[in-house]
Amino acid sequence: MDSYRSYRDEASARQSDSLDDVEMQEREDDYEREQGERLLPDGNVEGMGELEYKYEWQLRTVWVVLASVFATGLVFLGLILFTRRFIVADSAAMGIKTFDAPGIGGFRRPASDYILDPAWNFDAPPIVREYKWTIINRVGNPDGVYRPMLMINGKFPGPLIEANEGDTLVIEVDNQSDNATSIHFHGIYQNGTNFMDGTIGITQCPIAPGRKFRYEFTVTGQSGTYYYHGHQAVQSSDGLSGPLVIHSKHERKLQQIPYVSDRVVMVQDWYHDLSSGLLISALEPGSESSPIPDGALMNGLNKRDCSKLGHRMCDNSTLTLPSFDLTANSNHRLRFINVGAFAWFQVEIDEHTFAITETDGTNIVPTYDTRMMISPAQRYSIILNTNHTNADSFWLRARMVAHCWKDPTKPGPGADEIKAIINYAPTGKTKLAKGLVSQPSSRSWSKGMEVQCRDMNTTSYVPAAFDPPPASAHHSYYIRSNLEIGDWRLERGFFNQSTFRPDLQKPTLHRTVDGLSSHNETFNFMRDTDGVNEICYDKKNDFVIQHTGIKVVDLIIQNFDEGNHPMHLHGHKFWVLGQGHGPFPGYESLGLKPQGQGILDGRQGVLDNMIRRDVATAEGFGWLALRVVMDNPGVWAFHCHSKHILEFISHIWMSRQL
Repeated sequence: MDSYRSYRDEASARQSDSLDDVEMQEREDDYEREQGERLLPDGNVEGMGELEYKYEWQLRTVWVVLASVFATGLVFLGLILFTRRFIVADSAAMGIKTFDAPGIGGFRRPASDYILDPAWNFDAPPIVREYKWTIINRVGNPDGVYRPMLMINGKFPGPLIEANEGDTLVIEVDNQSDNATSIHFHGIYQNGTNFMDGTIGITQCPIAPGRKFRYEFTVTGQSGTYYYHGHQAVQSSDGLSGPLVIHSKHERKLQQIPYVSDRVVMVQDWYHDLSSGLLISALEPGSESSPIPDGALMNGLNKRDCSKLGHRMCDNSTLTLPSFDLTANSNHRLRFINVGAFAWFQVEIDEHTFAITETDGTNIVPTYDTRMMISPAQRYSIILNTNHTNADSFWLRARMVAHCWKDPTKPGPGADEIKAIINYAPTGKTKLAKGLVSQPSSRSWSKGMEVQCRDMNTTSYVPAAFDPPPASAHHSYYIRSNLEIGDWRLERGFFNQSTFRPDLQKPTLHRTVDGLSSHNETFNFMRDTDGVNEICYDKKNDFVIQHTGIKVVDLIIQNFDEGNHPMHLHGHKFWVLGQGHGPFPGYESLGLKPQGQGILDGRQGVLDNMIRRDVATAEGFGWLALRVVMDNPGVWAFHCHSKHILEFISHIWMSRQL
């Protein structure tokens, strides 16, 4: 009974609640009808009530709009402050180390830093020149587009090193960047200091973040135009490079055209993304080509149209195109260096011919031309005469040869070229007054754009100092260069059956010294061997050719790849016996006996005018024949200087002296 009574009371309560709900719903419906009637302008609505309601609604709307605009402004201001504080200013809070570097645009190195000292003493006794470099991460916008970069002492590009032959250079590198690094001084012999060559996995371990390394070497037996760059992965594409000029006591004599000014002009392809990410993309499965540059720089400068780069953070308001003020009616030396990773450049100066007087540190008899092709890592000096009277400013054009790329339409018209202004300064002045610079109206040469990436015809070049190669070679090596696709659709570069894999913890030089000094049985057995050493080294990933004593060696590079390969040998210069398209035609076509064992009868003098350099190109599906004297003790890299494949198309020369 009690249960029934409880159930009845509960049901009665639910019924009462239901009635209350219905009654409440009716009241809400009546209220909504009443409000709806008040919003309709009919005769039953009082005028004052309607006006008061509309006035209140409009006032509330205005405040909402104003509040929204104010909030949007605060968000936009916050984004600007965040960008300046954490992205552009290299905030330590983001884990990026800072470096105060006052100057033009903060990180931009002044153009005057690349003008060589006009009062330089070529006859000065040898001295020690010391440099302290701190390598840091910093965001910069060399062409307007902001991107993370690597900089030396907070500046880009790197500082000019200017020295005399015989000087000792001491460069103390403090790596405060986020990644390991090293510095290679391109073209420097490093005779007696092989361990200062800066090649990671071959002559040294990488310089870890937060650690220091002291490079110290004496420059002997060479002079001319060189440069330095990071030799870890593709760090030179992130900003780690700069010029190196070595003067000879006989420089004025070897340079047969006198000049009143001397300066460095660095050209390079430029990417808007970090090299580490680009390298991963280039090496991932299915990739069969190198990354295409986003643009180009000259002495670290360009000015892009930010309106065409809406997907990038870009500001060109403080940028100008590069310019060079040259005294009128005078000769001027311009030392061109391609410090880029991938692109060839075609260089010309509107309405001017020029004399080429140096190739890779070798002085040559002046050879006149209107344009110049320069591959990555090559250097050329030209002498320009400012003798035109029809105008006082002209365009200097450096255009990337895009026909050599997978997609020649990229990076697009305008982006594939960097232009600079050559200004004629009045006699007695080296700089125009501010505000007098205007854009040239000069015309480019009518000759069409180059469509092949290959060296200029250097057989017409004559060295300023007679220095022919030996008439006969001790050894001749045939090396096949190509790209192969292996497991997992991975494309890698190969010399014969070898694709290089550096051992970062145990570089080749270290393993060799340890093996010889400990009288390791294997190393002792191969100590006096000339040729490929596949006993002490794994030929699959560590292709080592060794020689004992001074030997003359020929290298025949047959390129089975459609792309060109600028080949660079560390620690030496080589003579270019020949180069061309198709299969190697044989020594007889060069006027030499088989295997390079002497000169053919009736072909005496065939070697007399060959030039020496340290970078020469095997064009696509072409060949390259080199002769080199292996007289520099050490372990030396020989590799393609296209940066995204140099880690793989590489082998090692080891030279030992008795």
